Amino acid sequence: MQAKRIPMSLHLRPQIASRAWPCRTIRDADRQHLAILMYAAFRGTIDDEGGTFSDAVGEIEKTMTGDYGRLLGDCSFVIPQGEFLASACLISWYEPSATPFVVFTMTRPEHRTQGMARFLLKRSINALITHGHSALTLIVTDGNRPAQSLYKSLGFCEIPSG
Repeated sequence: MQAKRIPMSLHLRPQIASRAWPCRTIRDADRQHLAILMYAAFRGTIDDEGGTFSDAVGEIEKTMTGDYGRLLGDCSFVIPQGEFLASACLISWYEPSATPFVVFTMTRPEHRTQGMARFLLKRSINALITHGHSALTLIVTDGNRPAQSLYKSLGFCEIPSG
């Protein structure tokens, strides 16, 4: 049985980061590193659907080629640390709702609880505002307490169904 997914939205307003990491926008050459990050970040979590590393490569490929909407590269950021990416926030344009959409936020297990995902989301929100956007949507797995807590603390609200 697949876990329940909760759609959420946020009216964008400027964000101030309480802590910062060296980050940059994503690059096409990041595909392999994003797949490594995804596999590490989701493995053993509520969002782990038993996928293999090859599945992670496929998900990143779908993201980069627009299967989840046109990737907004100027609003998608990564934090590189050494030879790996420590965290990433990937944003696309979601045509059905005509809003930007958080495709993935992911952080390597050894970097969790440091605020990297929060920092990248705030960075993405500020970039979206700069590009004229006023809202952001996402879908979170019910029971993913860390993600739900992060999104609610940034002001995301559940989108009522029906």
